[in-house]
Amino acid sequence: MKVFEADKSYLPALNEFYITQGYHSDWGDRERAFIATFDNKIVGAVKVETNKGVSILRGMYLDKKYQGNGLGTAFIKHIEPILNETVAYCMPFSHLADFYGKIGFKIVSPESYPPFLTDRYKGYENQGYRIIAMCRESTILPKL
Repeated sequence: MKVFEADKSYLPALNEFYITQGYHSDWGDRERAFIATFDNKIVGAVKVETNKGVSILRGMYLDKKYQGNGLGTAFIKHIEPILNETVAYCMPFSHLADFYGKIGFKIVSPESYPPFLTDRYKGYENQGYRIIAMCRESTILPKL
């Protein structure tokens, strides 16, 4: 499996992968997309949104054929340096708390999110998604 940051030339293939996974969020201007490929086919994807000084982990999906054998962990470890740069948030499905905990995300109250993310979280809940609020502190020390 090859993991790398995608450029916009991958947009059609990334969108097609997300649709097959049941995820329907476009690749926004504030996001960096990372993909995992096997035999030149996208088998995993994640986006990191930067907004108002924080990072938001979004749309982490791995094709079911590649789940359960450590590839997801390897994939998420690949983007960990980007998450180290700021406080990072994610809103995964509730059964994935342990997975995201492997790279330092902790369950928090959605009210501790920045207001724009609290609103987003509540919107997902209102749509019936069973999600949890998670946060990860930056590991980069501030410059003096």
